[in-house]
Amino acid sequence: MSLKKRMFRSNMMILFTALVALMLILVGVLVIFEGSFENQFHSLTQTRLDSHIEEAARLVREAQPGEEEQLRQELAGWDYQTALIADGSVLLGDRSENMKDLAEHFIMEDNSSGETGIYLCQNASVAGKYIEEENAVLVAVHFPRESRLPDSVRPLFFTFLIVLVLTGIGAIAVLLLLAAFFTRRMNRVVMEPVGELVAAAERVQQGNLEEKISYQGEAEFEDVCQAFNAMQDTILEDQKQREKNERARTDMITGISHDLRTPLTSIQGYIKGVLDNIADTDQKRELYLRTAYESTEEMNVLLKKLFDFSRVESGQLPFYLVKVDLAEFTSAYIAQKEAVMDPERVQMVFEKAEGEIPEVAIDIEQVPRIFDNLLENSIKYADRLPARIQVRIFIEDDRVVLEWKDKGPGVPEEKLPRIFDRFYRCDEARTIKGSGVGLYIVKYIMKRHGGTVKAENEEGLKIRLYFPERSKDGENIDRRR
Repeated sequence: MSLKKRMFRSNMMILFTALVALMLILVGVLVIFEGSFENQFHSLTQTRLDSHIEEAARLVREAQPGEEEQLRQELAGWDYQTALIADGSVLLGDRSENMKDLAEHFIMEDNSSGETGIYLCQNASVAGKYIEEENAVLVAVHFPRESRLPDSVRPLFFTFLIVLVLTGIGAIAVLLLLAAFFTRRMNRVVMEPVGELVAAAERVQQGNLEEKISYQGEAEFEDVCQAFNAMQDTILEDQKQREKNERARTDMITGISHDLRTPLTSIQGYIKGVLDNIADTDQKRELYLRTAYESTEEMNVLLKKLFDFSRVESGQLPFYLVKVDLAEFTSAYIAQKEAVMDPERVQMVFEKAEGEIPEVAIDIEQVPRIFDNLLENSIKYADRLPARIQVRIFIEDDRVVLEWKDKGPGVPEEKLPRIFDRFYRCDEARTIKGSGVGLYIVKYIMKRHGGTVKAENEEGLKIRLYFPERSKDGENIDRRR
């Protein structure tokens, strides 16, 4: 069952059950207290004075001793009975059971005034006057006829009960209709954004990542739809980046294949020259073999970069950090390179800032990879030989900075922010051999050290490596990335 139908049925059942329960409770209360209602109604109807009590009181007041029979006849038309009562008994007049019962309970408030009083006693309307000569009270009494109220109230009660039930049923029907209307409206409020999200998910499944959800309504659902749009943008961006990386990867493989073909062809040619005795002297054979050897070194460099890149991508490049003096470590690296490299190809200058340079934790195998890639990059893009490289170490904002600067042509400003991207090459025409992963590996290694790398143009290309300074216990002081 759909959520829309489930919500509608659930709301209707809850409301219907509550209304029926309220109706049953009300009917039950009326049925249980039916007798009490009848008695109360009966009591209210019996506690009223007769409408002729004032006239009866006047006749009693005007009556003289010996005129009791005349008084009885005058009051008979109004259904009044007369009697002379004293000490709880009837002395003269009507001797019915009702009158006797009245005589037992009747008490006149003031016997000395001679005034006629109006009383309600035993549900009877009484007009009484004290007769001093008789020491008794002359009363005119209207006894209410036997009430048939219970027989009349019961049909009225059941009529009221039926009206109540019908009214309740009508009210339940109206409330259910209103609830159905507002529930359907609420369902639209809920289901509209849900439908938009489902349609958007289907579009994403079909590969359409351009079309967005354009929903305006409840703030909570707007947030959900905006979050979905943001997710869709992220997926689209990742997809474009993957496509871009895949194209770059293909270009890299194509480029490296082209770059490998040249030294491989050179190796084959020179070795064939030796085998075919074209190099017929010892000097020529040595020249051919040395040239072939240098071509193998060039191939080894390219394959090493591919291997390093593969380990970086798979996360298998190990890091073991030890605390070293970075200035001393860098100076030793430069001295080693100067000992084996032709000074007509490269000239390196090292400079250390005054003051103490704190030790930093580095991987002594991975940091030389950074230097090798930077050195190769400086030599490769130098506009003239020897390539002049200046290396400087100093402190800046609690970080140890290694600055690598060459005297080459630099990098166009619009391309500068991208030189550390994967597979990116400033030389898009590939007139210079390269894979486009050297500086990417530099950035990756620095990131694993908790540092950063930046590049800018300053009479050549200047690259700064920021190593976080560490305290004596080895904890990072600066963890900025």
